[in-house]
Amino acid sequence: MHPSTVTLAARARKCPQRVLIVLAAAVLLVGCGGSDPTDVTEPDPDVAPFVGTWEAVVFEVTNLADQDQVLDVVAIGSFSLNVQPSGFYTATLVVEESLNVENGQLTVIGNSIRLGPTDGQATTAEYAFLGPNRVELNGPTEFDFNFDGEPETARARIILERT
Repeated sequence: MHPSTVTLAARARKCPQRVLIVLAAAVLLVGCGGSDPTDVTEPDPDVAPFVGTWEAVVFEVTNLADQDQVLDVVAIGSFSLNVQPSGFYTATLVVEESLNVENGQLTVIGNSIRLGPTDGQATTAEYAFLGPNRVELNGPTEFDFNFDGEPETARARIILERT
C-alpha cells in the first residue's frame, strides 16, 4: 500500500462522518430528480446486466492534483449496491461503524451509468464488465484529502462483484 494511502486512511478513520458525507455525495452513483424511483415498476432492459447485489472489492479515490494521494475505502469500510430491474438502487457505505444509505435511480447511457439519488446531485461513471458478475466503474468525484473543508478534484475507481 502506498504511504499516502496509509496516511489518508488513518485520517479518514479520525473523521468518518466527513468521509461518509463526501463519498456518499460525490461517489455513490445515480439518479435524476423528478418522480419517486420506487414508483417505477417496469423492468428496464438496459439496466438488466446491473440487477443484483454488488460488493466493492476495490474502491479507490485518487486526488487529480497529487496522484500519490489515494484513499482505499475498502481498507476502512465497505460499499454495496443493490439494483432492482426497474433501475431503483440502494447504495450502502459503512466506514468505521458509520452507516450511510442512499436510494435513487440508475440509468444506463451508452458506456456510462448515471446514478440519481432521490435527495442529491446525480453522478455519472463509465463502466466496463470484467465478467458477468464483475464490473468496474470509473468517474470524476471530489474528496477533501487534507480535511480542510474544501474538496479536491478526484477520480473514483470501484470494482464491484455480484454476490
